[in-house]
Amino acid sequence: MELPADACSSTDTTGLSSDLSAIAAQRNTAWAGAGLARTLRTFETAQLPHSRIDGADYLLFSSSDYLGLSTHPELVSAAIEAIGHFGTGSGGSRLTTGTSIHSALESELAQFFGFDDAVLFATGYQANHSTIAAIATADVEIFSDAANHASIIDGCRNARAKVTVFPHADYQTLDRLLATSSARHKLVISDSVFSMSGEVIDGPALERTCRRRNAWLMLDDAHGVGVIGEQGRGTAAHLGISPDIVVGTASKALGVEGGYVLCSAPVGELLRNQARSFVYSTSMNAGSVAAIRAALKQLEVGDVVKRLQRNIARVRSLVGAQADPASAIIPLPVGDEAEAMDASARLAELGVYIPAIRYPTVPRGEAMLRLTITALHTDADIDRLEQALRNTGLL
Repeated sequence: MELPADACSSTDTTGLSSDLSAIAAQRNTAWAGAGLARTLRTFETAQLPHSRIDGADYLLFSSSDYLGLSTHPELVSAAIEAIGHFGTGSGGSRLTTGTSIHSALESELAQFFGFDDAVLFATGYQANHSTIAAIATADVEIFSDAANHASIIDGCRNARAKVTVFPHADYQTLDRLLATSSARHKLVISDSVFSMSGEVIDGPALERTCRRRNAWLMLDDAHGVGVIGEQGRGTAAHLGISPDIVVGTASKALGVEGGYVLCSAPVGELLRNQARSFVYSTSMNAGSVAAIRAALKQLEVGDVVKRLQRNIARVRSLVGAQADPASAIIPLPVGDEAEAMDASARLAELGVYIPAIRYPTVPRGEAMLRLTITALHTDADIDRLEQALRNTGLL
């Protein structure tokens, strides 16, 4: 039977429209009315310190390409060569037809970071999400820091385990929660470097708490790899701690894409068989894999990491945000969402691009500008940043 023309735009018994597009439009209007609407900005260049965005030139202080490796000739050449040999797509999941040079990269990641094994995922989000779900079965209780990244939060929600959220970086409370837990196994999860604040964990204190209560420790070091420590080996290595699992990403300091899990050999085998994003997702293309291998070689040389750490120290000193160890993320607190948007717009008028971060990425009333530093920023770039921050009253 043919449906009436307006069948998909019907009203419910209350007389209100049930049309999906109308509902979406209403929600969009409400979202915008709360000052939360976002728009996409289009880059017409690579994410270099001097970038062209939506037809205008800016000095960029918001990229997570911390080492500037996304345009490094060695990475570009490695990717082109691999694509020329293997093609632009992998053709399947890792367990079917999607493994070529991926296993070699996993071995190199494990060796570089000092773990028995590494498991490669298409994204860091997948790495967190699927690892948590695979490990945290019904006899496990998860203890998650309140400020953890969304990929951890979503992974906890998807797991079959009980989830307890402990106050941010409050390891005394965590200790009490672990002590009173009746779970057979306990898994503590935390960012190593928190992605909005740039804060680095007190790793030794967290590790002591976990070991005292016989809990597993999983860290997400997405913003520590390539930034913190000797040769950018990350937060755990720099702090001298040994988590059971470290999740990293190649999409930030390594300048490529993808995520990986550093772990023991048995955990690696478990993930390759039961982590759903590994089992059911098409693997990343060989060009990206080859570029990550080339990025690791740049870390081993170490010069680019030293340049980044020098720039971080200078900018942190400038804004009064010194820390040890220091991440490449520096928040400039504003508070009100509208004021943060206005501050970002005033900087843009001066040719400096630092976007405002608002709810729901951060809590309401805690809007800020999120400043990031790269190894490619020059002293002149930092001088210009200082002047722009002074001119807009942010310094």
